Amino acid sequence: MAITDTRWVSKAPKLSHVASFDWIRGFGIFGVMIGHSFAMDTLSFAGIVDIFFVISGFLITTLLLQEHRRYGRIDLKKFYARRSLRLLPLLYVFLAVMGVAALVAKFSGLLDGTIYTLKELVKESLTAGLYVHNIFFPTLGGAWYGHLWTLSVEEQFYLVVGVFMVFGLTRGWIRPVTWLLVALVAVIQITRLFAVTGPFKGLAMAVWLQRPDSLMVGMLAAIANAHIAEPMSNRTRSLMKVGGWIGAVGIFASVWASTSLARSRLGFDMPFWPGDPNYSTDPEKVVRKLIDAPGWRLEMDRVYWLQWGFTASNWSFFLVTLPAFRVAEWWPNKVMSWKPLVRIGGLFSYGLYIWHYPVQHFARLVTGTTHDACSAAEIVNTTTCRPGDHYRMTGINPVLQLLLDCLLPFILAVPAYYLVERKALEIKNRFQVERAAKPE
Repeated sequence: MAITDTRWVSKAPKLSHVASFDWIRGFGIFGVMIGHSFAMDTLSFAGIVDIFFVISGFLITTLLLQEHRRYGRIDLKKFYARRSLRLLPLLYVFLAVMGVAALVAKFSGLLDGTIYTLKELVKESLTAGLYVHNIFFPTLGGAWYGHLWTLSVEEQFYLVVGVFMVFGLTRGWIRPVTWLLVALVAVIQITRLFAVTGPFKGLAMAVWLQRPDSLMVGMLAAIANAHIAEPMSNRTRSLMKVGGWIGAVGIFASVWASTSLARSRLGFDMPFWPGDPNYSTDPEKVVRKLIDAPGWRLEMDRVYWLQWGFTASNWSFFLVTLPAFRVAEWWPNKVMSWKPLVRIGGLFSYGLYIWHYPVQHFARLVTGTTHDACSAAEIVNTTTCRPGDHYRMTGINPVLQLLLDCLLPFILAVPAYYLVERKALEIKNRFQVERAAKPE
């Protein structure tokens, strides 16, 4: 399906390789792995996912705007082919490998007495493979693939945004499209801030946690960028730099606000959400009480990170995105050109994200996790650290645990890139509208 139009076109320079974005992906994937390694200590590291979402929304929308400008159309078939070839091959290989690994673990007795069952694995594999994991596990649940909800949200976003941008652009509706995005983002973020759920509390909480607003903020960044022509004025460049610094500070503050470090070293008392295990001995009971209470909003007893943290993270990165792409002399861009992290982010970040979660889980199945092991770390309240849980490894020094959790996933991610992802990318390039543009 290709629809033509020339009434409005992007003024932004052509999108090529943005090294700083790959650096951020590389830096971010280590943050995600650390966050899952020390889950109860780093709850607000969840904001890193919002950064990935903003990058994704920005790059995808920018490429569509670029295609529209150059050819006067957007080819939806090629767009969906590129997205499928980028994401599906590795995901399906991952699900197959996990199926075999789970069978081996089951018959070796490794899963005995744990929360991991083959029935649950089948359910999660089907929902993840069909990109509906976030619908069947709406509050980010799932024992095996608790991380794959993000892929489902992104794929659903791609499905909608392709059609959304085609029909918006072909009718010259860039302004209405922008205001619609602003309205949707505002509804999500305001209701999240004031805990207004309406009549569907479970659905509202799922939307708050799954953060489609971060993808839409990325789209808004792309649209803002598309309205700024080159050469930019000195004033515009200066404003972008100042905004970038404000965004960098905002990201740092929001990501660290609800962590053990903030509590123990800075005295900043900010629970992640009601039922935060660091503050409650029965998190599920706390959340269930809120959901079951009458009324169209949750009666919060205080302000929680959940209410503002995701919003602060995505808008902060909105401010970083523009100078990262448009202002080469912005000082952080020099730091964000460090080749090892650029390479990791550009080549292996998707694979590391896919593999790290089950690798960390299997490591804990082998070593075990106990209350004693958690207490020995002397970092946080350990009310949720049970045998088989994804937390402290028994008998493993926390520093060694961190190294294992961040390095072991490379053993699978690197060969998977060369054997699966790179071959799929070669096929994907056949569907590129602009062959010179680096595939995202």
